[in-house]
Amino acid sequence: VSKRWLFHVSDPAFLCLFRERNPPRLLGFCVSNRSPQCPWYEFVQLPQSPELAALVRRGASSCNDAFRRSCQCQGIQHVRNGRLIAWFSNDGRLKHSILAPLLAGESEVVLPPTPPISPPHREEPALGVFSRIILPEDGSRGFITLVYLWQVRRNVRAEVYVLRSGGWGFPATAMTEVPNAAAFLTKMLPPVRGKVFMVTSFGCILGLDLAAARFLKLELPAQIGRNYMLSSAEGSGIYLVNADGFQLSVWLHRMMSNSDGAGGWLLVDSFCVREAYSSAGHNWVWIPQDGDFLGVAAVGDNAEFVFLDYVRYGVVLYVHLRSRVVEKVYEQAPYHHGFFRLGLSHIHVSPFMMIWPPVFPTLKRDTIKSNDPAVL
Repeated sequence: VSKRWLFHVSDPAFLCLFRERNPPRLLGFCVSNRSPQCPWYEFVQLPQSPELAALVRRGASSCNDAFRRSCQCQGIQHVRNGRLIAWFSNDGRLKHSILAPLLAGESEVVLPPTPPISPPHREEPALGVFSRIILPEDGSRGFITLVYLWQVRRNVRAEVYVLRSGGWGFPATAMTEVPNAAAFLTKMLPPVRGKVFMVTSFGCILGLDLAAARFLKLELPAQIGRNYMLSSAEGSGIYLVNADGFQLSVWLHRMMSNSDGAGGWLLVDSFCVREAYSSAGHNWVWIPQDGDFLGVAAVGDNAEFVFLDYVRYGVVLYVHLRSRVVEKVYEQAPYHHGFFRLGLSHIHVSPFMMIWPPVFPTLKRDTIKSNDPAVL
């Protein structure tokens, strides 16, 4: 409507100030509602102000239409800046697609078939094989990364592909070793600052720098098990959010650029989730039983929030870590709870944030008159 207004509002300096006062909001989350017969995903909306409510409804409707087509969505690989990569099963064949529920007019993009894994020891079974397709830092559709990681005995190997116009091309490779033959990898966490991290059984986090194709190791804080997730911190650091029973702890690691994490971990917060929830006077009341625990399902950037999976009840709790506000935001259908209690499945949560920075039309400076007082 106004080129002068568009010129000013798209200025990086203005956007920096705007973000300080209006940080990107959490719009909702994609969650798996799994059963052995028919796994599927859905987009769950969170309460929003009126100016965002219509946008979120449109995004949720677009996502759920794609997810619920004959229970074909098998998983979500990555969510960033208004886009997500999901993989679908169709007549026994798998495909990976990019969905953009918040970007009106952008249709689904099907990615080329992924290259096969080429383990170096075909005669020996791998102890664990992990893969993930990752959007670039700006959330665009260019330079999408595919990472394969697997372990044979003590050897851990990774292959990193980048999708270009000619396809996946040739991979960069990296290798390392675990401390002993009994050590193993258990889970690949979502990417943080261009790195993927593996939860391990041997008291440290195994990381892979995707750009450099180089492994790194971070020692875990004392008495931290395997129930944690990571998120980016301001600067070059990372946060670790851990749950032990109902106790939540938040740790910060500065991740100095000249080493693999010199400086160690700093405990920045710790509190009981059950006490924080009970003190707010919510209607839903849980009755803890022996063996109950909260699984860390997802963490927001700068450890702003965390989603917790209350496994016994099939409930997802949202915790705003700065204010310690705890809310129940999702509950599985009752007939799925038994699968969770038996440990046959668990909830996967992918937070969905407002797009940042905004996507503006291309604007040329020469379209604005030089004598315009608003420009001068």
